[in-house]
Amino acid sequence: MMQPPTLTIGNDGFYHPSNEIELIALVKKAAFENLEVRCRGAAHSMSRAIYTDAGLASQAIKNIVSMQVPPMGPNLNIMLDNYNRLVWIDEEKGIIEVEAGIHLGFDPEDPTGSSTLENSLLFQAFKKGFTLSDLGGISHQTVSGFLMTGSAGGSLQYSIDENIEAISMIDGNGELENFTKDHEYFNAIILSLGLLGVVSKVRLKLTPNFNICGKQSTYLTNQQTVQDSKNSKIPIDLFGCGTVERPGLENFLLSTPYARILWWPQLKVTKMVIWEAARVTPIIDFTPLPYEQFDKDKLLTYIEQLAASMLFTILGNNKFFNVWEKLRPSFVEFKKAINKLWGDNLLSKFTAEIITFVLKVIFFVISYLFTNFKWLAKLLYAPIINLLQPIKNGSNAQLFRDYAYSGLPMDNEANDIMLGTEFTEIWIPLSNTSAAMKLLDKMFTEGKYSSTGYYSTELYAGKKSRNWLSPAYNTDVFRIDFFWFTTNDCNPAISDGFFDQFWKALKKEGIPFRLHWAKYLPEYDYEDWSSYFRKQYPKWDDFMNLRKKRDPNNIFLTNYWSLHLFGKSKYPKEGDNQKLNYPHHSSLSVD
Repeated sequence: MMQPPTLTIGNDGFYHPSNEIELIALVKKAAFENLEVRCRGAAHSMSRAIYTDAGLASQAIKNIVSMQVPPMGPNLNIMLDNYNRLVWIDEEKGIIEVEAGIHLGFDPEDPTGSSTLENSLLFQAFKKGFTLSDLGGISHQTVSGFLMTGSAGGSLQYSIDENIEAISMIDGNGELENFTKDHEYFNAIILSLGLLGVVSKVRLKLTPNFNICGKQSTYLTNQQTVQDSKNSKIPIDLFGCGTVERPGLENFLLSTPYARILWWPQLKVTKMVIWEAARVTPIIDFTPLPYEQFDKDKLLTYIEQLAASMLFTILGNNKFFNVWEKLRPSFVEFKKAINKLWGDNLLSKFTAEIITFVLKVIFFVISYLFTNFKWLAKLLYAPIINLLQPIKNGSNAQLFRDYAYSGLPMDNEANDIMLGTEFTEIWIPLSNTSAAMKLLDKMFTEGKYSSTGYYSTELYAGKKSRNWLSPAYNTDVFRIDFFWFTTNDCNPAISDGFFDQFWKALKKEGIPFRLHWAKYLPEYDYEDWSSYFRKQYPKWDDFMNLRKKRDPNNIFLTNYWSLHLFGKSKYPKEGDNQKLNYPHHSSLSVD
């Protein structure tokens, strides 16, 4: 008689199931041994939102994005890199069923190297004539990670919600259940933060392929420059209700199928970069003209990103040796990128080493000078940003056309290491767009760099959702991303941190808001904040009651989520993220 296979933890700290039976067995193991269990996707979320707590005598992992290593300890952290297949249910209607670990697109930071363009959901669908209705700014995520965290693209007309037909999930007892659109709990399950169970499979009814056509324009936002000959009339009234000829931001977002704005509100910069696109019908002889986020030359693109990493790291830190240490990963990534660009052979490796060494010498001198004379860095900040973001509009605007699957994720070209970006994402009812923008304009004008920071602020929208914990539940939303460079010193989410000023200001002005669950949440006054968010979600109590039923032993609930959802630590001692009397890891026999 054949013995059942045995699942053991990998050297990377993850379990790697390859089928549904193994996935169910892992959940049952966690339930039987009273352990936490969590699944990671592409690690594009804050790390504590996706991993388990640390074990006895282990420190909690840093709460950052792109954390590829799970915390130490006996809890179960699962990576679904071997559970990523796509099956066609109906090729004519575009109905597919995918395993939870499939990536939407190619994930360049996948630590296992299993993610490719060819095995991605979007590319496989594209070859059969289908796509998803909307996509986020990147397509690195797994399908389950995208759904469970409530991620969304920048559109008020389209949403990935319309593609979801069913989802199967394993509850805290290891029981598998399928939820279709007519199930009473469907809208609770779709966005459940991994708290209602582990996603196994998702059934999607895809959208027929479409192409996009659009443009990116850069304008000064200073009202005195509206009629400047180099600055065509600003097409959007950022802070008011607008007119027929110049709509307010709310109306612009309503009328533009896909849009996002990068706002640089800093003194002597005051620019907005408008990316906008619409659907066009595919044609046989279509020739893409892809959107270019950086320079056309790939080498210059990587140098530009490395230089940006240096600039933001200098501005975000006060000590030279801190700056230099934090730049090391960017140099490693730069060398890896250009080596791959030139064929990953002996000659390319040697050339990459030489170029990286030369840039290290140059950047070492610049970093030392600017860190020790910070006033010089601040003095040159505006000219550098203006050089990187020149005025381009009218006939000088960048035009692009592309397939939907590759064109809608406009930020795929940005390197996650060299341009490591974290943020808090604030979702505000669309009707409050003008009030929110006026408040930000006032804060940025009065607070200067302490409020604007040195990075851009992203403005876009999201279509209303029926999902209980969606920040867009029952309302179209205006979304604001306050960017934070990953190498910056200090924690932006603590009391009096960088993000805190915006959360408090919106509350004070009575502008309701919800936050993207996978990005920065307030890391202080947990009880007050959990009470605030409970009031923002009409189905909050229903969701929490369902959570108790589906996870009676709290194997999906970590201390991070206990603090943010209930305002209380999961452990007896407040702030302690260790669990006593953990059993040791054991092999898992799969029946």
